[in-house]
Amino acid sequence: MNFSDSRFTTVAHRNLWGEWTFVFEKSKLCSLRYTGEEAAPSAVQACAYAEPDAVHELSSTVARAYRKAVQQLNLYLAGKLHEFSLPLKIYGTDFQKKVWDAITQIPYGETRTYQQVAEAVGEPRATRAVGAALSANPLQLILPCHRVVGKGGSLVGYALGLDLKRRLLVIEGAIPQELLLE
Repeated sequence: MNFSDSRFTTVAHRNLWGEWTFVFEKSKLCSLRYTGEEAAPSAVQACAYAEPDAVHELSSTVARAYRKAVQQLNLYLAGKLHEFSLPLKIYGTDFQKKVWDAITQIPYGETRTYQQVAEAVGEPRATRAVGAALSANPLQLILPCHRVVGKGGSLVGYALGLDLKRRLLVIEGAIPQELLLE
């Protein structure tokens, strides 16, 4: 989905994890993207509760939605929030929406395989299509595609990178924290 239309408002946010981009349609969150720590230098403030540089330019509706989204994102990343409760506007095909709905049913701290998700949407042979739908997920973290793993629990196929997937699953307690030995 292309969110460059004038009905959408894009807000950049930086926290200790890196840079995030929120896209709102009025008070509803349509997209959340993680750029990561390796992003080009940015003028966005690097504080967990920073206001966007252009907060005064946001409508009051979008500013309230942004503050709530950032608060929940930060609580989730700190391991203090298990389920997002934000008003969403989800754009995608019917199949993508079925997949995204199925992954929201995966409990915090648990994982499912691509095969299990394909079966949950009634398409047991569509594991590749499930992967494609997860890759197109516009609401990373909120629609928790990081909870989908390969056969035997292998960490595969995450659009934001396997390091982030591992970090998110450790926060949720779905996999043990790995010790780094030097």
